[in-house]
Parts: sequence; structure tokens; C-alpha cells
Amino acid sequence: HAPGVLAMAKTSSPNTGSSQFYIVPEDSTPNHLDGVHTVFGMVVSGLDHVTAISEVATDSSDRPQDEVRLMHVTVND
Repeated sequence: HAPGVLAMAKTSSPNTGSSQFYIVPEDSTPNHLDGVHTVFGMVVSGLDHVTAISEVATDSSDRPQDEVRLMHVTVND
């Protein structure tokens, strides 16, 4: 997975993807995810915002301590 990739999260079992997704930040190259999760998009601008979100403080469950919201998203064909 390259930085900016938008992919569907799933468990280790096949056909378990649903509404959870992730976006790879610019300082990460999680090659272990290649061929495992379905990639269905790419961030074309604003990758710095993705990286900023990835750097927020999280609790012991890896959830953000303060709420993070995506306020505007545009889908291009």
C-alpha cells in the first residue's frame, strides 16, 4: 500500500469487509497489507490532513482521545 491509498478493512477471514476503511498516511508504507485488503480509492490532495489525523493521541483501544471528523470529502470519477 502506498501513501494515500483508501482501502476496506476486514478481519483475517475472507469476505468480511463492510463499512470500515483506512487511509494510509504519507509517512507509512504498510506492504504487509498488499493483496490482503481491497483498495478502492486514493487521496489526490490533502494527504497532509490524513497524516495529521494519524498523529493524534489515542487511548488504550487505539481510539482518538479527542473526536476527529472528516468535514468535507469529494469523490471524483
